[in-house]
Order: sequence, then C-alpha cells, then structure tokens
Amino acid sequence: YSEIYETKSLCSKIPSGFSFILEPVDEVLQMPPSLLTCGGCQQSIGDRFFLKAIEQYWHEDCLSCDLCGCRLGEVGRRLYYKLGRKLCRRDYLRLFGQDGLCASCEKRIRAFEMTMRVRDKVYHLECFKCAACQKHFCVGDRYLLINSDIVCEQDIFEWTKLNSNNLV
Repeated sequence: YSEIYETKSLCSKIPSGFSFILEPVDEVLQMPPSLLTCGGCQQSIGDRFFLKAIEQYWHEDCLSCDLCGCRLGEVGRRLYYKLGRKLCRRDYLRLFGQDGLCASCEKRIRAFEMTMRVRDKVYHLECFKCAACQKHFCVGDRYLLINSDIVCEQDIFEWTKLNSNNLV
C-alpha cells in the first residue's frame, strides 16, 4: 500500500532511476500547500493530502498509471517511470518485465509474451499443454504438475505409471 502524506508533515523524496518508491523521509514541508503545483493537472494543491513522486507534487487523483489509469497511490508503494510514462507494477512488468525461461521447452520467454504460471514455473501459452496427450488446457480443466510436466486429469494414472522412475 502506498503512503499518503499530509501537508505540513513529511514529504517523500524519490531516488533517481526509473523505479520510484513512495515513502517519507526526514524532510519538513517549508511552504504552504497553496504554493504547490500538481505535476499532473498543473493546478494549485490545496488538498490536505498529496503525494510526491518524480520530484513533483501530485493530487491523489492526478498520479495515475498512464496505461490502465489506476491511482498509483492506491496500488502500491512503488511506481515505475520509463520512457516518460508513469506505470503501475503490473503494466511495467507487462511492457518491460524480466525475461525468463519456459519450464517446458526451456526457451526464452520475452517480457511482452502471454504466459501461464503454476507455482514457481512459467510457460509459453503454446507449451502449457498435457505432456501425455498434448491437449491444450481450457479454463476449468484440471491437471497435475509433476516436476515441470503438466498432465491432464485423464492421463495422470498412465503418466505416473510410465514415468515412475522420474518422480520426485
């Protein structure tokens, strides 16, 4: 959750870089809030509560994700700023997130690709299928994760019998 700051109390100081943390430091606001200008709407901040991010002050409603529009002060303590865009964590990871390896094919998963996640394993959508019958799963289908293999409900017995030496 994010910190919301009251005027005449502590302000947040944002470190340089593209990931900004909304948290207070030992810095007392020296000017009345009416002299503060919002970094979003460019209007005077007369509100009792406000945010500071990217070295600017913001109305709570004005500091929002440039993609999904969510209020950044409500979705977490961190906002991401890259290529001139303010982003929530979800949209940042969707656009620029970390690459990884598919647990099935062991090929690279790029940050922009759609994936399926089971526990700590991540799969390409096309790799998220039964290891026995190669059937792709639909919403509501039941499966078992055996090591990195995904097995549908219909094939669990046969798969475990054939691969009993490889089970953990």
